[in-house]
Amino acid sequence: MKKKAFLIAVSTIIAFGAGCGDAPEKAPEAAKSAPAPIIGTKLPLMYLDAFHKGDLTTVKLASYKGKWIILFFYPADFSFVCPTELTEMADQYERFKKAGAEVLAISTDSALVHRAWAEHHEGIGKIRFPMLSDRSGRLSRAMGVYVEDKGTALRASFVVDPDGTVIAAEMHDDSIGRSAAELLRKLEAAIAVRASDGGFCPANWHAGEELITPK
Repeated sequence: MKKKAFLIAVSTIIAFGAGCGDAPEKAPEAAKSAPAPIIGTKLPLMYLDAFHKGDLTTVKLASYKGKWIILFFYPADFSFVCPTELTEMADQYERFKKAGAEVLAISTDSALVHRAWAEHHEGIGKIRFPMLSDRSGRLSRAMGVYVEDKGTALRASFVVDPDGTVIAAEMHDDSIGRSAAELLRKLEAAIAVRASDGGFCPANWHAGEELITPK
């Protein structure tokens, strides 16, 4: 009886193990549906409506070719965290320009709503960089930040080099605001690395400091 019970137990374990062994085979299917990494991809070239310096206009992303770009996605106008981020970006805008970059703020609000917000919020009213309208979500989807069930973009930032290649990215939950100073540091690091002869940027690097150069 003991031998029979032992054999039954062993058979059960083997059967259970075989069943468990099926699970890893499903992993490749999940991997196929995972989003592709955004780093190293090219910025989609499209036209978007925009609000810029008091005017409703159209922005052609291709016109920024040859320049550094900061894509600054945010969830919505007339919200809570977004105006604190955009106001800080407005305060630091000259430093981004001095570094050689243009800032493009983007949400799925219309350009008209951007204008209304600027007219009713002192901090937003002082913004001098374009505020783009991605009403269709095309650009947000292309950058992997579109939230389908909300119709909004995530709180996300991208550094795009003069060749139109995405080289740095950050995404936050809507409840967590970003730092303009840290985004500027990443931009300056990217510019320094590009200008170097094979240099690398160490942790917490700041403009003017040495890069790591392999010997």
